[in-house]
Amino acid sequence: MNLHQIDLNLLVLFDALYKHRSVSIAADEICISQSAFSHGLNRLRERLDDPLFIRIKNVMQPTTRATQIALKLNQALPTISSALSKNEPFNAKTSTMNFKFVATDYTELSLLPKLIGAINNKAPNISITVLPATEQFPLARLENGEVDFTLGFSHQLEKSSSMESYTWLEDSYCTIARKNHPVLTNGLTIENFLKLPHVRVSPWGEKQGVVDQVLNKMKLQRQVILQLPSVLVAPYTILHSDSLLTIPRRIAELLATQINIELFEPPITLPNYQLNIYWHRLNASKVSYQWLIEQIKMLHKSQVF
Repeated sequence: MNLHQIDLNLLVLFDALYKHRSVSIAADEICISQSAFSHGLNRLRERLDDPLFIRIKNVMQPTTRATQIALKLNQALPTISSALSKNEPFNAKTSTMNFKFVATDYTELSLLPKLIGAINNKAPNISITVLPATEQFPLARLENGEVDFTLGFSHQLEKSSSMESYTWLEDSYCTIARKNHPVLTNGLTIENFLKLPHVRVSPWGEKQGVVDQVLNKMKLQRQVILQLPSVLVAPYTILHSDSLLTIPRRIAELLATQINIELFEPPITLPNYQLNIYWHRLNASKVSYQWLIEQIKMLHKSQVF
């Protein structure tokens, strides 16, 4: 069989499974999900026309063919690894790389205007493509290389052994209403917070947001009359109604200079939110990734965000 007939990544997968005899441990070592690992193993089985590993008493035992292959790979893989050990060549001034991001509208607004300005000054030929955030945490798309980074909106960093992340913004929430709201002349209390209707922002169609979760713990409930995926559209829906909207303070303060809204401190204690950038550990050593992440860190440290 010629090498061009097989994906060499599958040999790395094979080597890890031969060493550990466990799909879960082998998958963790090479930083992919168990599902992706099993899919790769099935591809290799089909290509080599051999089961390669058979589960016996919960241990993946190699076939005779697998043992023969392993003896050769044990010599070949270290040589290949040594040949590829140097990082990819990368020169920011001349690179024409295109980085692919997954992001929601708010995370785009919070990061990309400043980031693209910094990049253009140092690397005029590098570009960024932003793809829609169709799922909350697109691990599979990062894993298979479809995207390079995802911008995440969370209250707690996801704990994943396959991912690396950096928190570039942390902020609080505030509640907004239209100016001269007839019920809020004396401020926002828990009573009128519960009495008035609300608009909820749910990027992925979640049935509950952080406000609902906090209220649930207090055995309270609000009335949501409108749910939207976009945090940038939502403020405009309260301008001609009595509804309230609780959103990140930064975007509320920006909008307050443009539209007739008033900002209130929420009458319940909400956790701060974090904006994070995630990338897969498989790409952590890439010089291009390290360079881009460093640009974000420098912007963060200089308090540009």
